[in-house]
Amino acid sequence: MSYVVKYIGNCTKKNIDIKPLYVDDIENGERVVLVSEKANSAQYFSDEIKLIDNIVDVSSCDANVMLLRTEKNAMELAVECAATLYSTECQVYVEHDGLFTADPSVLEYAKRIEKIDYDEIGEICIGGYSGIDYTMIEAAKKFGVILHLLSYNKPNGKGTIIKEVLGSENEIIKGVIKDLDICIITLLDILDEKGVLYKIFQAISDAEIVVDIISLPVSHNGKQDLSFTVNRKDKFLAQKTLIEKQQELGFSSIVVDDNVAKISIVGAALQTSHGIAAKVFRILYENDINLKLITTSEIKIAFIVDKPTADLSVQKIHEVFIN
Repeated sequence: MSYVVKYIGNCTKKNIDIKPLYVDDIENGERVVLVSEKANSAQYFSDEIKLIDNIVDVSSCDANVMLLRTEKNAMELAVECAATLYSTECQVYVEHDGLFTADPSVLEYAKRIEKIDYDEIGEICIGGYSGIDYTMIEAAKKFGVILHLLSYNKPNGKGTIIKEVLGSENEIIKGVIKDLDICIITLLDILDEKGVLYKIFQAISDAEIVVDIISLPVSHNGKQDLSFTVNRKDKFLAQKTLIEKQQELGFSSIVVDDNVAKISIVGAALQTSHGIAAKVFRILYENDINLKLITTSEIKIAFIVDKPTADLSVQKIHEVFIN
């Protein structure tokens, strides 16, 4: 008998009847393994469910529906379970019917992405999408497990397939992601000396703060300004950490700007297409949207704008590249 593995930890409603998520699988003769964090598992109810706590127990259990609970990373466990049971895919239930080119709750004409590869969805996760964990993507890529994003609100939807490189030469941009939970920290008048940046970022690392975008312009007169982004929840800790070491680090003052947003444009075809950055920046210029910081990778262009212009940025880029 074959197995269907489903991660259900994203279901945010209380006391969810999850039977609609697996009834068709049971009718097709499949055994269903539901995976969730142990702390959340009590909210899912069905008379058919057998509770288990170990992958080994799955193969030895004769129940048609099993809820595999864990206190660790349930997303990674779901992938491992799918690989162990030779399941054709690992289904991940999210709010909307799969992944969209933008947030469908904000942009009404956002389009559902039919399929996307591991690297693209990885960049989208880093860009701010929270429906799936980056560690799950890494695990799926490692084990060769196909991921299928589906909706717990629309069990019969088509969703989005995530698998190895799919070839997207006709789709330069797969998605435009907005992240509001960031802030820019700027240190002014840093001495242009060896080891200064090491000391700054070591202090940030010791405080267990994750840094994203870093900008360091060319120095003038032996001094320069350093800007970098962190999650908004870490802004006070980052500010406190740096001020305590101000004399040692040698900067004149610190500026924190949390009225910003990060926009990430993701697509594997970016690495083989020319002129995309110029086109994006022209769109922003024509709509009077100011750029604060920019970073790129082979398949992503990410930039910081003022928060009030975030939705407009997503809308205009979406109109040009996707609609």
